[in-house]
Amino acid sequence: MKVLKAFFGRLADAVMQAAPIGSLLGLILFYLFVLAAELLRFELSVTVLLCVLVALHIAAMALMTLLRLAAGFHRYDMDIVGRNFVGISKKCRIFSHALELHFNRRINASLDEFRLLGSEYESRLTDSEKALVSFYTGRCYDQLRYYPNALMCYERAAEQGFDNSILPFLRARCTGANGDTEEAIGLYNKVLSDEKSPFRNLVYNDIGRMFLDRNEPSEALGWYSKAIANRHSVAEAYGGAAIAQVMLGDITEGERLFREALLNHIKDPKGFTDYYRRILDSVVHEKETEKRLQKLGDTK
Repeated sequence: MKVLKAFFGRLADAVMQAAPIGSLLGLILFYLFVLAAELLRFELSVTVLLCVLVALHIAAMALMTLLRLAAGFHRYDMDIVGRNFVGISKKCRIFSHALELHFNRRINASLDEFRLLGSEYESRLTDSEKALVSFYTGRCYDQLRYYPNALMCYERAAEQGFDNSILPFLRARCTGANGDTEEAIGLYNKVLSDEKSPFRNLVYNDIGRMFLDRNEPSEALGWYSKAIANRHSVAEAYGGAAIAQVMLGDITEGERLFREALLNHIKDPKGFTDYYRRILDSVVHEKETEKRLQKLGDTK
């Protein structure tokens, strides 16, 4: 019964989504039919024309509905959302809109709608839908850098039965951002031990970034070196290692790694370059200041 309800809910939504384009397509096909009839000099009665119009409209609507069903109900994260929120009820429309806002980077607006679902519509949500709402609420907090709130939502999603390999990775990342490095490394190790996890190749770089944020470049460099040795997200590993080396004062090695990062097509090369140059300028300035102070001390 639940499967049938979900299917008809999904079908109804697909029909509603297909209506504007299907109607337009049917009208265009009808005009082409009339034009072809005129060119071929066929005499058509009004009844025939109306029948053709209705038939083309129905065919176009059916085609667009099938295409909509084939594309899936939700445009984003189908592997995570699955068969949840597939009807045309208010809760389903709110979820679909919140997800759309989330992937269009309107995070604050998305957070408001997910929180609305979790509070006012909680009694109407299934267990798996509650877990999804907790997860996406956490994702919003995560992207807004409210890491304690994000971690709390992720943990609630896990308790509610959310089961996706992305969750352990995000929990580890938020734990590290909250400053609990030991627990974060433990959680990251669990991700590494899961051979099916698609996030294993991000772990070393994530730990390296965690130590960079704590201003511990020596620890960070060790993890970035592991990422390079294991060929895990190599471009980002070279980039992190370059910044760590510069922070440690080895500018020559930092420059070499910086070039390697660019040659390996690091994501957002402009943003990375700007950040790297800021760190480099800061270190160079610090070294020059130390030299000037040392000279002043020698002259006294």
